[in-house]
Amino acid sequence: MAAVTLLPALAYAVTPAGPSLNIFPGSATPAVFPAGVPFWIGYGFVAEPEASGPRAELDPGARFELEVDGVPIAVTTDLRIEEGRAVGKVCAAMFPEGLAPGWHELVGHWHDAGRLVLSSRVVIEFVER
Repeated sequence: MAAVTLLPALAYAVTPAGPSLNIFPGSATPAVFPAGVPFWIGYGFVAEPEASGPRAELDPGARFELEVDGVPIAVTTDLRIEEGRAVGKVCAAMFPEGLAPGWHELVGHWHDAGRLVLSSRVVIEFVER
């Protein structure tokens, strides 16, 4: 399995509104973002192209989870099936109303093969425009 950043060009049924906030470890996450502005956070998983056998198919437990200020956030999930095999999955959390002004903690968890493989924690100040 390989994790990828969700890009709008991917032909999945997930339709993001507003800009993406990237919380992937080591990414350029903004320290400040406008309050009340729509945004989304999303990531995807793909089966490794070189893989054969059971790893040629995406693990059904591969997923991205998000918490904001300690509260789990619902994510929209779309699965891509090709030739009867799951080969890609997109998980995205939409914030059509943005977030209220103030400091917010965003915590992401990436899971694969039934285990947590990566976590990220960022704190962003959402400011009035």
